[in-house]
Amino acid sequence: MHTSKRVLFLDLVLSVLRLNGLLIAEGDVMTEELNLTHARWKVIGAIALSNNGLTVPGIARVLGQSRQAVQRITDVMVHDGVLEYQKNPNHKRSVLVLLSENGKEIYNTLREVQDPWAIDATEDIPIEELETGLRLVRRLIKKFN
Repeated sequence: MHTSKRVLFLDLVLSVLRLNGLLIAEGDVMTEELNLTHARWKVIGAIALSNNGLTVPGIARVLGQSRQAVQRITDVMVHDGVLEYQKNPNHKRSVLVLLSENGKEIYNTLREVQDPWAIDATEDIPIEELETGLRLVRRLIKKFN
């Protein structure tokens, strides 16, 4: 029993890693006309879905990346006028990262490409399978976090 479960889990790990590579490639194609990289796409998405902004460590947790890597990306994006830093009422040293007005426009333009892509990619997958897959991935993230 353990052998087949181990093999199945390792196959899942390799499949998720392969999917990650494919999603990065898809993200690069989708965001090319907006002069975004997949790294910037992920940061914009994390912030947009947060509603109230996130701190750099918060973005790093959501994306599973190092705080330093996220800090480098956010600094450049602030310089480029896509993001802005704002005082954080809950923490003196960790500012909130928000989409600037330009960043909101970029996100809305990105949604025009991203939403049809997401609908097309999942057209033949029942919603129950997506929900089950999401629960499994979140459970594994929690286990390894």
